[in-house]
Amino acid sequence: MIKEVFGTHFGHFLVHMSYIFKRGKWFHYRRRVPRSFESFYDSQFVKISLKTDSEAIAVQRAAIFNAELERIWADAVLDNGSGALEKISQAVEIARLHGFSYLTADQIAQKDNAEIIRRVETLPEAELEDESKVSALLGAYDHNALSITAALEHFFEFQLPNLSNKSENQIRKWKNPRIKAVGNFVSVIGDLPVDQINRDHILTLRAWWFDRVQEEGLSPDSPNKDFTHLRSLLSFIRDDKKIDLNIEHMFSRIRFASVVSSRPPFPTSFIENELLDLGKLAGLHKECQLFLFAMADTGARPSELLGLDASSSDIRLDCTIPYIHIRPKDKRALKTVQSERQIPLVGSALYAFKNLPEGFEHYFGKADQLSANINKYLRDHGLLPTDDHSIYSLRHSFEDRLTAVEPPEKVQAALMGHKYHRPRYGKGPSLEQKKEWLNKICFHID
Repeated sequence: MIKEVFGTHFGHFLVHMSYIFKRGKWFHYRRRVPRSFESFYDSQFVKISLKTDSEAIAVQRAAIFNAELERIWADAVLDNGSGALEKISQAVEIARLHGFSYLTADQIAQKDNAEIIRRVETLPEAELEDESKVSALLGAYDHNALSITAALEHFFEFQLPNLSNKSENQIRKWKNPRIKAVGNFVSVIGDLPVDQINRDHILTLRAWWFDRVQEEGLSPDSPNKDFTHLRSLLSFIRDDKKIDLNIEHMFSRIRFASVVSSRPPFPTSFIENELLDLGKLAGLHKECQLFLFAMADTGARPSELLGLDASSSDIRLDCTIPYIHIRPKDKRALKTVQSERQIPLVGSALYAFKNLPEGFEHYFGKADQLSANINKYLRDHGLLPTDDHSIYSLRHSFEDRLTAVEPPEKVQAALMGHKYHRPRYGKGPSLEQKKEWLNKICFHID
């Protein structure tokens, strides 16, 4: 029967009838695992249901399963599995060239005889001896082993060159939301093979997120970030490993409507009378106290202030106009290109750096830790006007105070580290110009 279906060129796909037996209604495949591979299996036998009561069809399906199994074992002997993904990619490409999406042997076996025959007949007579092309069409290579968690590791490895300018902490913060997105997917759907993920799975994840948003009062940004990271990961794997995934359909209209929100600013009087009162900050670490003073009159981001290094001339107190220089360092990137800037030190910021001329040593590069410690202290001591306030609100307050005195747009962008939306010529505002406007809004410290 096999020769009638596959032709004489497929003699190597013949499977000994002793591998096939019938249990109940269906035929099954059963083969003893070679001794050299026993450590990789939980049983001495490979057992697979052929899901048919027809002996002829069972023989055909068993032939494909057997060929796949022998090829996997042969590949493991030859290269210890090191070239598995490359072979899968080649198989996908060959299958596509012949007008098929790549299917593994077990997937093909679920189809009817016509599909198997059609795949075989598509090869010209001269190519029937080309094992790579036969394998591609009959699914000899199994990329189902590439689970979504394994795909994430491949993605991280590929991105390493693009992270060379980031610190260890910045890399951790870049990885964490992607790990979280995949972790949520796995907890809801399971660690599926990438090629089996479809729109139904994404919709199931969306329903799970909807329940959480409703019950826990979460922002829609949380699920939307997960969808963004999952889409990016699956798009990468689709292109890199040549896996047939319809990303556009999978993620079409998945995102939740975003809610515009922002940390509210502190009232200026609250900063002056509460946050800059050392008596009320007595229980805080000295660097945490001075950090509040530094941020209040620079508006700089926590990571920017905690990355300043006096030994690299980032803090200049010996100039006519003292200033800090926020710039990228080796293994410490800035949020944007525009974030690099010089900020004159006036008011509370000048007071802070006169007391920390070498910069933040205890909290150097530890923005998350410092933010958590200060926010907890402020919250526990009633120094946050609302639950929506945090130390980052100082940056919004700084911007509002600056806007109120109406500086030139170029000056405001230069102080905030924002993009200036007009053509830039020359070096931008000078320290003198920036200091002139900061003097109008700074806090006066005795």
